[in-house]
Amino acid sequence: MSDHQRPPDIEDFNARLKAAQNERTEKEQAGVSRREASQGAGIGMRIGIELLAAVLVGGAIGLFIDRWLNTTPIFLLAFVVLGFTAGVMDVLRILKGLDTSVGLGRAVREKQAKDKTPPNAWDDDED
Repeated sequence: MSDHQRPPDIEDFNARLKAAQNERTEKEQAGVSRREASQGAGIGMRIGIELLAAVLVGGAIGLFIDRWLNTTPIFLLAFVVLGFTAGVMDVLRILKGLDTSVGLGRAVREKQAKDKTPPNAWDDDED
């Protein structure tokens, strides 16, 4: 046996390096797919909760007004419908990606600036 060990071949080093890079790429791709799945589940939960909360708050306000005025459940029905409408509008805002800003006009402008898209032809206001 010699005291002098021979260094590994360059080809062996390149093969191990490529294997490590492939393993790292596969791990990154798996992480991205898990992150996308969890983001989708998070948005789905948020949509459900916000829609339910809007209907429940509308119903509670209507019930309070009905008990205060001692009327039939006309206000309960009206405010449940208003709550559902507000919830649907909120869901649409979330799905369009306009939920990060205060005020719908500001959110539309920020989204268009981010996407670099021309303004909508139906948007005739100058704000």
